Amino acid sequence: MAPKRHSTLQFWGRELATARERCGLSQDALAQRMYVSPSLVAMWETGRRTPKAEDLTRCEEIVGSNGYLSRLLSELVSRDVPQQWMGKWIEVESRATTLLSFQPTVIDGLLQTEDYARAMLEDDDLVQVRMERQRVLGDGEPPMLVVVLPEYVLRQQVGTATVMREQMLHLAEIARQPRVVVQVVPPDASASAKFTGPFVVASFDGGNEVAYVDNQLRGEVVERPDDVAQLRQVFELFRSDALSKRQSIELIEKVADQWATS
Repeated sequence: MAPKRHSTLQFWGRELATARERCGLSQDALAQRMYVSPSLVAMWETGRRTPKAEDLTRCEEIVGSNGYLSRLLSELVSRDVPQQWMGKWIEVESRATTLLSFQPTVIDGLLQTEDYARAMLEDDDLVQVRMERQRVLGDGEPPMLVVVLPEYVLRQQVGTATVMREQMLHLAEIARQPRVVVQVVPPDASASAKFTGPFVVASFDGGNEVAYVDNQLRGEVVERPDDVAQLRQVFELFRSDALSKRQSIELIEKVADQWATS
């Protein structure tokens, strides 16, 4: 698996280099503004190291990438590195009776439009994989999908305003399906201060549960019952502060109209 990891990190590093060059900065200049060594920036751009979260945030402020590099690292690198875990999770999705998904940064992959996914991943092969995964919602006995996400995910631009409007309309449409629930957490909800990274809890016939936990550096299938139970409790805490299904759909449609005039 090591060669695959190296190739993926190199891809992310090239995207960082492109963003840096676009704003007219050399590696030395970026390093100076970030208070890190030029050699560290070089290692990021060649895929030999990944930046700490605080360094990545500062870097994005400087190069003006508006969260793209963070999303790419999370969605492309984290999900592509542990192939054995991601492959296992795709199998989990196909067998689950219920999926509880908390997504604090982007629309859940099972609910993304192709254009939204492409704006995030910028890789046709990865986009195709994501679109294929969505078939689980259209199969004979799809799982019950419950997605909780903060309101700012609806307002955070991925791609163009048109891409965002179409994504909102798609989200509202699919959220009306009887086996899909999308609930939005308002920014003034008390749970907002407690948000963690993205995770999904899957339940099966017989009561067994597993979870998929994702962060900037790693994605992992979690099977220890105590850990899965803790994630479920966190999910229910966030969901308790969310709008109802109907209220969430109304808000999503309102945001779609706002994107139409952006």
